Amino acid sequence: MKIAIIGSRQIAQTVAWGISHTELAQKIVIYSDSQFEGKRINRNYRTTDIRDIILAGATSNSDTDITITDSPDKLSKSDIVLLLPAEQPVGYRSNQGLKKLNLSIIQHVIPTIHEYISNSKILVGMQNANYISAWIHHSIGSNNVIGISNGIATAQLKATIANKLRLSVKDISALAIGNDSITYPLPQYCRVNGIPLSQLLDETRVKDISNSLSDFNDNQLDSIYTLTSHILEIVSAIALDKKRVMSVGTLISTDSTSVFINVPSKIGGDGIEGIIPLELTDTQREQFTQLVAQSATDQSF
Repeated sequence: MKIAIIGSRQIAQTVAWGISHTELAQKIVIYSDSQFEGKRINRNYRTTDIRDIILAGATSNSDTDITITDSPDKLSKSDIVLLLPAEQPVGYRSNQGLKKLNLSIIQHVIPTIHEYISNSKILVGMQNANYISAWIHHSIGSNNVIGISNGIATAQLKATIANKLRLSVKDISALAIGNDSITYPLPQYCRVNGIPLSQLLDETRVKDISNSLSDFNDNQLDSIYTLTSHILEIVSAIALDKKRVMSVGTLISTDSTSVFINVPSKIGGDGIEGIIPLELTDTQREQFTQLVAQSATDQSF
């Protein structure tokens, strides 16, 4: 498997090291572009960075071939392309600023993707991942786009439940749906080693957990390690055809619209292979309807 990584140097190298260490790909190509670096690329420093990853790979007995290039033709025949956050210049800390920055960068790089890797599975790990995924789908017609930022909210939910119960996070399974602005936990699908959350916490404490996450979104954290961990889970599911179920940015179609929102999907060798149906309460169905309507407005290009 060949994986192309496009994004700022720091997070691209972190992700490349994780993929190399787990040997999920035979070849990794990091694409250097001044739009992502936010400054002029220092080629000598870049070479030093890659040498460090290669030597680290040798230490962990990884045979993954890692290269860095500014030639777009080197990206061809990639099975997966990872779009990661760019270097953030001063003044882009707001959500709206990040959205404009990321969209401008994607507009810059999308001709390269369309020409060389249009058949790849495109994983969007940038802020406003659903918005960016929808724009890519709208622009080049690719149905193989996955927004991968919701793992941060799910990790926050798991950590909160583990902390409330004072139990190991290893035994916690959690599920949430949402878009780029809001996340709705689904308590009936949150369990501790198979035990429903409702058997371990009273209704008030369950509501407190849900309320604490409702306004959580992927723009609130500089979450390099959480994002990298989620990326490795999804890359692993695709590379090894694991048929994992995870809440990710997925293209869904209703009677009136098609939008990207975070819903539980089956992920395997073909990317997203299906959406898992859910049994929702009346309140949750109303929230889901609001998510679709809000996303349709936001993703109207």
